[in-house]
Amino acid sequence: MRSLARNLNALSILVLSLILFGAYIFQFYYQEIPCPLCMLQRLGMIGVACGELLNFKFGIQVKHYALSLLSAIFGSAVALRQICLHICPGEQRFGTPVFGFSLYTWSFLAFASVIFSIALLLILYDPKWEHTERSKLNLLAKVSAIFIFVVTAANVVTTFLECENVLCSG
Repeated sequence: MRSLARNLNALSILVLSLILFGAYIFQFYYQEIPCPLCMLQRLGMIGVACGELLNFKFGIQVKHYALSLLSAIFGSAVALRQICLHICPGEQRFGTPVFGFSLYTWSFLAFASVIFSIALLLILYDPKWEHTERSKLNLLAKVSAIFIFVVTAANVVTTFLECENVLCSG
């Protein structure tokens, strides 16, 4: 059961990495610079992944899931705020829609899915996992960890270049 939880953590990190990578590519393809709320949503996704990466490094623990859960709640609140800003009839959407929804709507749905999946992982959790030896990472875990590091580093660099060492004003 512990290996299932580790694989679900790795799969979650991989999905979050793909979402961030997709948003990153979307940003350059459509020449749409992310707004500060979009950057905060990306930060929330990176925070979720950090909690799950801690499970790889230090073993599966409830406090790591708590970090992921708090990051998901933060990200979903930011995404919901952005949805509320553009929900009024006649308001123009921010950014190019994907399958009929804006990226911030997809972000909210992703965070809701993360919150649900963390709840399932906590149901599977066994306290004995904290006191067992960590096993070696499988290929899925290694690939997902490397991919999230690369996407995060790329986002950090381009955000600093975009903001030119000052606070972004949108």
